[in-house]
Amino acid sequence: MKKNLIALAVLAASGAAMAQSSVTLYGILDVLGGRLTVENKNNVATPSLSTTKMDTGTVNGTRWGLRGSEDLGGGLNAIFDLQSGFDISTGGSQQGGTLFGRQAVVGFQGAFGTVKFGRVITPFFENESGNDVMMGSSLSPQSNVMRTSNNWSSAGNNGTNAAFETSSLAGYTLRGNNAIRYDTPTIGGFVGQIAYAMDESTQSTLPQGNTTQPAVTSAALLYSAGPVNGVLAYQIEKPYQPLGVGAAGTVYAGTNASDRSFLRLSGQYDFGKIIAKAGYGRAERVNFMQDGKTNEYQIGLDYKVSDVMTLTGGIASSKDDASTSNANIEVKRTAYALGGKYVMSKRTFLYGGYESGKQEKAGSPDATESFLAFGLQHRF
Repeated sequence: MKKNLIALAVLAASGAAMAQSSVTLYGILDVLGGRLTVENKNNVATPSLSTTKMDTGTVNGTRWGLRGSEDLGGGLNAIFDLQSGFDISTGGSQQGGTLFGRQAVVGFQGAFGTVKFGRVITPFFENESGNDVMMGSSLSPQSNVMRTSNNWSSAGNNGTNAAFETSSLAGYTLRGNNAIRYDTPTIGGFVGQIAYAMDESTQSTLPQGNTTQPAVTSAALLYSAGPVNGVLAYQIEKPYQPLGVGAAGTVYAGTNASDRSFLRLSGQYDFGKIIAKAGYGRAERVNFMQDGKTNEYQIGLDYKVSDVMTLTGGIASSKDDASTSNANIEVKRTAYALGGKYVMSKRTFLYGGYESGKQEKAGSPDATESFLAFGLQHRF
């Protein structure tokens, strides 16, 4: 009888512990298909391209994930979030095939805010398209012309900016390995976010041209109250190559080398039927050139036709400017887009539109691209 009572007590305690924990399987499936047209006379191999194509994760990255929490008492929770990215059009893994390449974190959450450890999404990446038109998708103008857009960092989700100068060194780090991130609670409409990702290496041990992640510091300040929403985000990346100067315009880490930095300031105002949006971006050391810089702007509107239908459109402009002993660069990119979103349910919506962009560079023919596409997103 005594043993039975002990067993019942153990089972009751186990049930209480399980009731305080939760694990959720979730995901986003996002697919976009359409007609892409590119013309770039500087590209001898493929000066022009017109193709029908299908892409994945253009509004939000396609993924599946596991997240959960455990109540530790006193308002403190242990949390985790594991996200695996994949291409819905092929079924293949993304983020270089890393199992949980989108995010892999464990941490704590409480009245003080949230602390996460592991592979984190940088605050800059998380917020750079929050006030963009076209839902921040690859159909948006900024995605195809602005270096402070994540499309530049990932070489372009839909390839529309393939006609433009998209060096793999042009974009910023989207996710940091070996990282710690802290998010404050909401205070008077403000939320602060900061993350630091360690490179876990020394310059003396890295070969020239190594692509190991640099040390990354990323921060954002968000404000949301009433009709106003605003974001200020900044990210700085310390050079990780050893001393020395490489090919034309390439500067490696040294006493005279500058850190790469990215700045975004954006906001929106909700007038009711119309939401006005605007943003400014700045990137330093374009393509790792010592004095390279880019200034960028975007404006646009969302018009709420009904509770389920929104029309959206805008324009964006970006200008590279650099002058070194090896190169002189002044490149201007502009783009515009028009489109819409139709909500079918709480978890499913349709979207689509038309985007067109142009790059102008002195002494070179203009490069152009356009993309007409329609997409579907479903969440589970």
